[in-house]
Amino acid sequence: MPTVSSGQFAYVFKLNKVTGSESHAVRCFRGFVGERERRYKAIDDHLDHHSLAALARFEYEPSGLRVNGGLYPLLVMEWIDGPTLDVYIEQVLGKKDVLMHLADQWIKLVGQLKSADIAHGDLQHGNVIVQGGTLRLVDFDGMFVPSMNGWSAIELGHRHYQHPLRDGFFFDRRLDNFSAIVIYLSLIALANNSSLWTEFHDENLLFKKDDYIKPSQSKLFAKINSIGGQCRILAEVLQKACAAPPPSCPVLSDFVSAKSKLPAWMSAPVGAVVVTKTREVSVAQAVQPGPVAPVPNSPVPSRQATQSTPMVFPSQTSSSPIKPSVSLAQVFGRGLVTAFGLFIVSLFISWIWIPVFGAFYVAFGGASTDKEAFATLADIMCCLLIGMSVAYKKVKNSSRGQSKPQYKATLPYQAKPSPTVSRVPSNTVGSLVVGSLVRKIYHRPSCEWAYKISARNRINFSSAGAALARGYRRCKVCAP
Repeated sequence: MPTVSSGQFAYVFKLNKVTGSESHAVRCFRGFVGERERRYKAIDDHLDHHSLAALARFEYEPSGLRVNGGLYPLLVMEWIDGPTLDVYIEQVLGKKDVLMHLADQWIKLVGQLKSADIAHGDLQHGNVIVQGGTLRLVDFDGMFVPSMNGWSAIELGHRHYQHPLRDGFFFDRRLDNFSAIVIYLSLIALANNSSLWTEFHDENLLFKKDDYIKPSQSKLFAKINSIGGQCRILAEVLQKACAAPPPSCPVLSDFVSAKSKLPAWMSAPVGAVVVTKTREVSVAQAVQPGPVAPVPNSPVPSRQATQSTPMVFPSQTSSSPIKPSVSLAQVFGRGLVTAFGLFIVSLFISWIWIPVFGAFYVAFGGASTDKEAFATLADIMCCLLIGMSVAYKKVKNSSRGQSKPQYKATLPYQAKPSPTVSRVPSNTVGSLVVGSLVRKIYHRPSCEWAYKISARNRINFSSAGAALARGYRRCKVCAP
């Protein structure tokens, strides 16, 4: 079996191409999360206008995985080669210039998110990849963009990086303020005192949730305060933020500025090369028949292995009032059928409900001659109410479970394009095929799958041969 990363909401596989060097991260969701498709659509539309190089490219497909005839959502994401933040830090401990440069890159990244009106929602070591001296972010399930104003969070992030009072109702552009300070303070503290790593690192960088709950009793806060300078100032800021409501936490870039103005590839310190360690099987071994032997010399796992247990700890996920979409037409149709069945059954026990409803009618001033008509009307209304209620629950549960939708229902693609960003491939004059930068597949411009490619992930080719020369595969639906 392939190595899989298990998070709170998805299993992540690394999909390798047999030929070529490019790979993909494929996220298979573990269960239903309300409005997931709508959330990714909002994120997709916002990133078309505010694309950030730090964010991994992705494409969300609501019917991308077939299991026993049923179709389920799938997320295909750019695979980012590089160690996660904690693996990188462990291998550069003792190199103050490298860690301070990393802290500098962190300030820039947080500033870019703020400028783009984006909150990641789960900034933690497992979602930060160090790639060639730059920082990249993955896992956007909890992301906030402005069009989500008024929504609730579907996850609460890693408990060791989030405000102790965070709940599902706190969901806006200030979502990352607390975790951004936690990570920056951890980096500069380790740059000044690398022994903190041995003493306090576990499923975190340095801080744990208990440090936020009782900062005055925290050994870590005391040791960071003793370092003095900027560490002491930031520790005091974080301590005050722990006691205040989550929205009042200050923004890191408002009181700390990046020192280096050069690109990361020019300013990265010499000697900061980190070899990514993994337990995945190489392509050459994977295609061999028979059992696969363990890969030697791979004792420290990277993102694939470090996520083998859930890395996010939402303690109040149920507080998010998120509901699956429900079709009123289905509810009404099923409700009438259910109500009719109930009414037929009620006729067999009319000797019970006619006297009861009639007595109520007379007791409230009704004429005794009309009590049977009232009882019949009351019975019909009760049947309708019960029928509609039962039908609503059935339709909602059916939507929640996504029970075996037919593939034909997804063809042709009917999702309405954003009013400001057209999904129709633009600038296609002279462009015979349209490719996806994420999936590395090319299509005819009129193909339904071409319409699904977001503007930032779209690339035009003058011919199918040009796309093939770049390593793209042909679409099996439109066969360009």
